[in-house]
Amino acid sequence: MAKKILIVDDDPEILDYLSELFEDNGYQTVTAINGVEGLDKVRAEQPDLITLDMDMPEKGGTNFYAGLRKDQAIRDIPVIVVSGVGPRPPVLTKDVPTISKPIDNAKLLQLVAEMVQ
Repeated sequence: MAKKILIVDDDPEILDYLSELFEDNGYQTVTAINGVEGLDKVRAEQPDLITLDMDMPEKGGTNFYAGLRKDQAIRDIPVIVVSGVGPRPPVLTKDVPTISKPIDNAKLLQLVAEMVQ
């Protein structure tokens, strides 16, 4: 069965781009346009991995990540930050990889493959 990736980003073009990239490489995708919707989708869909933009309205990436890690049922789902935002927010632990926009497809796909084995 295909691994499921939740893409959390407020940019519809990025959602479409990443959905197509992941689906072309054998993954299922689910999308959310902000952190509030993202947390709802994590609980409903139980994805194997989350890609997370940091700069979003209505609960940005930092608050989403903090909420994710506080919930015992979903706290261990791996996260890859895919964002154009500058330095790493302090809430992110060192083991959370970051990919800058514009996205390096090969690097992102390699990280995903390593994290959802």
